[in-house]
Amino acid sequence: MKFSVAIFIILCAVVHYPAVINSQSPGTPGQFDYYVFAYSWQPEFCYNENGYTGCSDPEPYWTTDFTIHGLWPQYLAGGYPATCTDEAFDSNVPNQIGMDTMTTYWPNVKDSVDDSDYDSFWEHEWTKHGTCTGLNQEVYFNTTIALAQLYGTPAEFTAAVGGEIGADDLRKYMGGADKVSLQCNDGKYVVGAFSCWGNDNGYPKGQVTCANDVKAEDTCTGETLIVQSF
Repeated sequence: MKFSVAIFIILCAVVHYPAVINSQSPGTPGQFDYYVFAYSWQPEFCYNENGYTGCSDPEPYWTTDFTIHGLWPQYLAGGYPATCTDEAFDSNVPNQIGMDTMTTYWPNVKDSVDDSDYDSFWEHEWTKHGTCTGLNQEVYFNTTIALAQLYGTPAEFTAAVGGEIGADDLRKYMGGADKVSLQCNDGKYVVGAFSCWGNDNGYPKGQVTCANDVKAEDTCTGETLIVQSF
């Protein structure tokens, strides 16, 4: 079942939904309008953070590809649902999916895999966001990983690691300026990206146009961006 939910995620008609990722409110599982899919660029996140285990010993995948921050349900009217149930994170789920898969695509670089609190990042994402999707835990994590695998990292971005890339070019490579909000430190160091996706009964469905609220979250103000390397 690992990636059985993935096939229909990408190849669907585009629906135009606005997005707001700031204020949160209570919600009912499954009752939301669209998703924000958040990526992280670990080399920049790790800059000057060699005290983090993953930063001092990164996996090869993190040196070339974005990793997952989260998959976040959103409301059209603004805000987002949070902690929609009290269902506790199941620490067995990462093992059911495969720890190698989880730590590659959705790593917690602050801790060692052997640390007892390594899964605190996954626990946070499940508790705050996953409980609002209407999906069970294994499906939520598998669906997010499948989206990362299918959406991927632009080859042009990987080729620019250790160098520079045009901001408008990167937006184009990631679906278009209206569908992605880039995240930068100091306006020019790429640290992540938010992209907007439709919702089909809890599953991401096609990249969609972001509303001005999400576009305003774009913090990459430079025309040329720096792609940090480890």
